[in-house]
Amino acid sequence: MVTVYALECGATGMAYVGCTAGKSGKRMREHRCLLNKKRHSAERLQRDWDRYGGNAFYIKTLETLPIDTPVSAKREAELRWMAHYRADGRLYNAHGNSFAPTPEAIVKGVEAARTVVGNRWSPEANLKRRLSQLGKPKGHGAKISATKRAKAMR
Repeated sequence: MVTVYALECGATGMAYVGCTAGKSGKRMREHRCLLNKKRHSAERLQRDWDRYGGNAFYIKTLETLPIDTPVSAKREAELRWMAHYRADGRLYNAHGNSFAPTPEAIVKGVEAARTVVGNRWSPEANLKRRLSQLGKPKGHGAKISATKRAKAMR
């Protein structure tokens, strides 16, 4: 089951609208973790969380959809609820969809993939690593796998 939810602030009436295929309680814990670490993408939500505290917030189920609902229908439901809250001036979401990365996030991710040490191996690094491992015995995991294969053949 897919749930369209609102993370509402009881003190202000503002809401962050999202969509999850998991349990809404787990999603609330994920939001709480991001907010406590001051890493949530919705800046106004983060400010209100810091001002009023976590006890002022609660998660509210807006709509449930079958698990096999196409992504376009999920987005449509989410956008419909965003429009509802936006019409009242009570929407935290800065972007059109909560589960679609923004163009800035895509660019940032691509740049991080290029610059983070150890994230991408160059062909030269791959060759060097492969050559350093030649002739060395395999690890314990390979021994266990070999033992399992031998037992399966009996």
